[in-house]
Amino acid sequence: MSPRHRTALVAVVIATAAGLAGCTPASEPAPPPAVPDAAAANAALLARVSRTERLQAFLTERYGKAARLSGTWRGSWTQDGDTRLTDWHVCAEQPVVTGDSWQQLLAVCGSPLENAHPDPGAIDFFVLRPGADRFVVAAELTGQNFGSQGEPGTVQILRAGSDFYGFRIEHGWFGQGYSLITQTLVLPGPNGLVEAGGLRSHIDNNAAYDCDDADAEPDCQSRLFNLDFTLRFDSRDPAARQWPLVIEETGLGCGGPVRREHRFTLDPKTWTYAFPEALQREGCE
Repeated sequence: MSPRHRTALVAVVIATAAGLAGCTPASEPAPPPAVPDAAAANAALLARVSRTERLQAFLTERYGKAARLSGTWRGSWTQDGDTRLTDWHVCAEQPVVTGDSWQQLLAVCGSPLENAHPDPGAIDFFVLRPGADRFVVAAELTGQNFGSQGEPGTVQILRAGSDFYGFRIEHGWFGQGYSLITQTLVLPGPNGLVEAGGLRSHIDNNAAYDCDDADAEPDCQSRLFNLDFTLRFDSRDPAARQWPLVIEETGLGCGGPVRREHRFTLDPKTWTYAFPEALQREGCE
């Protein structure tokens, strides 16, 4: 072979080797692009959408563009075919831990305009669970009537067991010198939110009109009452699913000082507390 042919052959061999070095062998294909783990992707999405953003989105979806987390907004309330202009506001909201997850409790209160003295207000209750990028309704109880003069009262979120939470509503009636304040419990039951029972929170006749007459003073003193009914849950067994309910009745009764304790458990069949009439009275026993 001539020197010229030998040089050309060496050049071909070198070029072929270089080409092979830059290729992936057929027996070892390039790995496919990585697919993000579904749980990690969901967690990343949850982190991007804050709880506040989810709440605002839910309010907008349910109550319209004017709805907001703080302050009031003008909307409407329809009950028994009657629609009335209503001022709405978020009256309670709190995230709570349930098992290995969490939920968002929310109460929205409405005060109808042009109300009369006996007219109640409205409260909507929600238990929300986090979805991929929004809150999803797990349970709801809407259009509930509480209070008077168009004011529904106040709402508190309370813990009633190890991971059992609900709402306490306090609302009242005032007239002719009497104060009758009621507390009502709304709790999550097997089939959704339920009203679990109501009893007095406070009663008194300190400003009773029928005692204005000086001649009635001696008789009125024997009929004065001023009583509080303080509600709490007995959490001495913190792991119990539901805690016993305790009512402490204290103050002045018609016969003198009063201090009593009442204990109740939630009826698993009716999902209510059996409050006696004595805890729902309007005056002396």
